[in-house]
Amino acid sequence: MKSNRFSGKKLLILGSNVGATDIVTYARANGAYTIVADYYSPENSAAKRVADEHILISTGDLGALSTLIQERKVDGVLAGISEFNLLNAMTLSDKFGLSFYCTKEQWDMVESKDQFRALCDRCGVPSPRTYYTGERIPDDIWARLHYPVVIKPVDGSTSAGVSICQTEKELRDAEPVAIKNSIAGKLILEEYIKGHEFTAHYTICNGIPYLACIDNRYPVAINKGLVTTIPIARIYPSLFLEKYMIQVNESMLNLCREIGIQNGVLFIQGLHGNDGFSIFEAGLRCAGEAPYRFIEKLNGINFMDILVDQALLGKVESYDSAKEDPLLKGKCCGIVSFATKGGKVGAIRGLKEAVVSTPSVIEYECRYPEGADTPYGNTLRQLHIRFVMICESREQMAKDVQYLNETITVLNDKGENMCLRFEPNRLFEVL
Repeated sequence: MKSNRFSGKKLLILGSNVGATDIVTYARANGAYTIVADYYSPENSAAKRVADEHILISTGDLGALSTLIQERKVDGVLAGISEFNLLNAMTLSDKFGLSFYCTKEQWDMVESKDQFRALCDRCGVPSPRTYYTGERIPDDIWARLHYPVVIKPVDGSTSAGVSICQTEKELRDAEPVAIKNSIAGKLILEEYIKGHEFTAHYTICNGIPYLACIDNRYPVAINKGLVTTIPIARIYPSLFLEKYMIQVNESMLNLCREIGIQNGVLFIQGLHGNDGFSIFEAGLRCAGEAPYRFIEKLNGINFMDILVDQALLGKVESYDSAKEDPLLKGKCCGIVSFATKGGKVGAIRGLKEAVVSTPSVIEYECRYPEGADTPYGNTLRQLHIRFVMICESREQMAKDVQYLNETITVLNDKGENMCLRFEPNRLFEVL
């Protein structure tokens, strides 16, 4: 619904990543003047193409952005799902006394893995055993470890620097990698837990938290061995939603309240196995899969709107929390991906035609066009093409995914298949 409640307000959006275009669209629809800043041209930025104004300033150039805020009398600064851009938006908002949905201290409570683990302990949220948090692993810790173990940067993202280690040698090799990928130069070492992965999003509106959605994460290993996996598909609602509501949700609601923010979004990642649930990390933002895209169509609410309201008004008035429904009106929704093995993209065939022929695909994004170099490794940067889907059932999801798999071809510059795909029969596995 359009309104003029942002009339006379100027919103600066940092970056063109996932979420930015939707922020611009919502802000403009409600009367705000929008400016998008980053180093992309409008041809390569959907957010810039729909904004009132765009400017070529790096999102890391805080000096130039500060000048822009002062000269243009900007009322709020925000970003999509990028951690880097959100942190810079937070810094600029704090510098100029502008409203932002959280403080740096609240951000670190969630994003810093050691602080989040302590927060889980205080709130009764189940989490893996932590062996050590800090810089180099002390000598007395090594003899007490039970392999396999997981080592991570204490403040990393996109799975960079994360290793699953079976032996002491593997752990010693992985230790400097984790430290290198940490901004603070610190690592966290924890027990390795087997189970089925999931992600849940929580909306916090006027101090009250709500479960927005929870998925089943279907992992794939790009490379052989005991390596970090990436989500080739996320399917909603989770098959163990009811069990989660009984065993975990209340403690997670307490955790959301403990953070102390009035309005915002939080996601958690965890595992469900024979011993129950275990939550291993979180973010005080929307995760990269951006499930609000189908939530808005089904439930009529978009939790990204909360962040815009907070930035421009310092409060939230129009978000209808009564519409929160993690069951998603009985539909089966998904974020289904093609994952690159690495290399230069030689050709992408059948993509647009397949999307047009598949009504359940409500959106898609192709991160690496023809001619682009794709990364090697085991991180979220391997996600090449993502489809946002709304289906009537898992059976329809399986049928439509099979069609996409068979119709779309992605080749490297040697004419070889360069992507892994989601096998639709996995939708019927017993988790």
